[in-house]
Amino acid sequence: MATPMPRLKTLWRRAPWLTLAMLVAFLVALVFAIRFGLAVWHWGTLPVDPQLEGWMTPRFIAHSWDVPPDVVQQALPPLEDGLGRRVTLDEIAQGQGIALEQVLDDLRAAIAAHRAERAP
Repeated sequence: MATPMPRLKTLWRRAPWLTLAMLVAFLVALVFAIRFGLAVWHWGTLPVDPQLEGWMTPRFIAHSWDVPPDVVQQALPPLEDGLGRRVTLDEIAQGQGIALEQVLDDLRAAIAAHRAERAP
């Protein structure tokens, strides 16, 4: 059985550009295979629910915690800034004059209640 190096040298002599393209394609495929392997390895270690923070918007929380947007909106005091932009939890707390921790606690309680209703 011949080793790969003499075959590679023969290919290089016959078609250097094609051989180079094949090697580059092999390296690119190898990089993507490694990245895919690392992603699969880390899939089981992702957190189920991220930590609630003041920079988060109600829409982001509904998406990342996998709850309906209505649950999040009902747990938060209403705040319209009139600019049509997304308002963060920090801005909601400041606009209502309450502590951010109170807003976060109310939100956690609403999410827990929703999940308790949904559980079989």
